Amino acid sequence: MGPKTNNLKWKFPTRDSIDSSPVIRRDGTIYVGSHDGKLYAIKPDGAIKWFYDTGGKIYSTPAIGLDDVIYVCGWNGKIFALDFNGKLKWKIQIKGRISSSPAIAANGNIYLGSDNYKLYAINTKGIILWAFATRKYVDSSPAINEEGTIYFGSNDGYIYAINQEGKLKWRKRKGKITSSPAIGSDGTIYFGSNDGNFYALNPDSTLKWYFQTRKWIDSSPAIGKDGSIYFGSNDSKLYALNTDGILKWTFKTSGVITSSPAIDSDGNVYFGSWDKKLYALNPDGMLKWSFTTGGAIKSSPAIGSDGTIYFGSSDGNFYAVGDNK
Repeated sequence: MGPKTNNLKWKFPTRDSIDSSPVIRRDGTIYVGSHDGKLYAIKPDGAIKWFYDTGGKIYSTPAIGLDDVIYVCGWNGKIFALDFNGKLKWKIQIKGRISSSPAIAANGNIYLGSDNYKLYAINTKGIILWAFATRKYVDSSPAINEEGTIYFGSNDGYIYAINQEGKLKWRKRKGKITSSPAIGSDGTIYFGSNDGNFYALNPDSTLKWYFQTRKWIDSSPAIGKDGSIYFGSNDSKLYALNTDGILKWTFKTSGVITSSPAIDSDGNVYFGSWDKKLYALNPDGMLKWSFTTGGAIKSSPAIGSDGTIYFGSSDGNFYAVGDNK
């Protein structure tokens, strides 16, 4: 359950904008990247644990793999594997810049996209297993279903499904896709497109339904416990849809929404907007509270085990908002 109030617990300053979303380790350590080139490991009380300098801006969100290895990608095309103490295990260089966030398969393999038009598969030793070529850059972060099928979008206008060997299963033209897919419990693939539509596809690629917004969609969807789908649009609205694509509600902000929502155990929804605010909504879409920062909130929040909300801002600060306990 998230916080009932917008109480600031602490903020941690970095030296540049934060577009990376945080991830939280089992012990409560929070990992987040900054445009200052550093991956930060921050304790739940806001004290720094360690940082690692990647030498290039970090747009993508880090991922925690097998054995608590942290994977982080730089805009400079470098991919780093660090242990939980911040010690480098390996690094590799690929051609092209990386804003796609790594996805971790059950066997530990890492999948990520690059602006050199490719999706890469890398094993836990840092060896590139294969690269799947599209016709434009891949900003979309991949999603992996239970059978190991990898879904991702490309700016070439297609959503792709490929198998674990990097072979194409299918592709569908749905407009330029920077939004990352989410997979429902029944295997439905949900994603937004720059054509302004939000799509639901069956696992065999057939269209289940689509929902039209007024502008392109960069925000990646989140799925609630009841199957409801939440996503933002560049029309400044957050949308909540039923599993059949029928609108439940919308919430209007004063800025573009590229942040993906976080949903707590009670169904409350948390997300950021380019209007510099983090919003907390109840399950019916009514405002609970908002928290104002000094810059646009482009990335997504994460919820700690004690209900604290962690998020970054373009003002260069990383925030923890939660109830005093």
